[in-house]
Amino acid sequence: MMPYFSIEKIGPFYTWGLFLALGFLAPFIFVLKNAKNREIDPKIVWDILLWIIVGSVIGMRLGYVLQFPKEYLLSPVEILKFWDGGLTFFGGLIGGIIGAVFYRTYDKKLSTRKDIFWRIADLVALYFPLGIITARIGCLLINDHQGAITSLPWGIVWPDGTIRHPVALYLILNGSAIFLILNILKNKFKKTGGIFFFFLLFYSLTRFFLDLTRSSGTPLSDPSILGLNVSQWVSIIIFLFIVFIKVVDRLF
Repeated sequence: MMPYFSIEKIGPFYTWGLFLALGFLAPFIFVLKNAKNREIDPKIVWDILLWIIVGSVIGMRLGYVLQFPKEYLLSPVEILKFWDGGLTFFGGLIGGIIGAVFYRTYDKKLSTRKDIFWRIADLVALYFPLGIITARIGCLLINDHQGAITSLPWGIVWPDGTIRHPVALYLILNGSAIFLILNILKNKFKKTGGIFFFFLLFYSLTRFFLDLTRSSGTPLSDPSILGLNVSQWVSIIIFLFIVFIKVVDRLF
């Protein structure tokens, strides 16, 4: 069993905020570094990544706020205090996609050259798992995801004596697996955009099952609807959407 731990600060930095920032920076660097190899203008990549980051930050916060509407309706100013915590992965993912699409609409090169947009999407998908891994290390270090009770030998012994799944560790391992699989298969995809859609398909599927290891019915658990948390419902929607357009149009 692993003992409970929570490292709130590393030097002058708050652990969670530090690794979240690094989670944005890591894929940003690799995408820019590899843009020329895919015959993509680094300036376009730089601009679209900025829009992705802005959209992600807004989406992460709104995704959390929408889960607790009553609390924030009583004090709307609290919505702006994202530094106090309260961000969601899928909110950030959807917000980042909206930011990218918004930029594409107003950029002449991208609006007329769909292949460039989808090549950038593929490139981002290849290195996005590095951001997931890095950000989730921060989650692991502060132990902010309460897992369901387990008897497995790698469970974390919480202060109340219960042994719980190390949810953040699972998410780190999942991100690592996705990164390896995408980079091994990257030359197997026949159509531009295939890597991006495969990432969405793979992540939504694995995230649905990994969230079964999260706690439910406790103050630290995520809100649930019909026995599933919000992330699981979003995973189902994304998975079914990708399967649907896969049937309509050959994506991979």
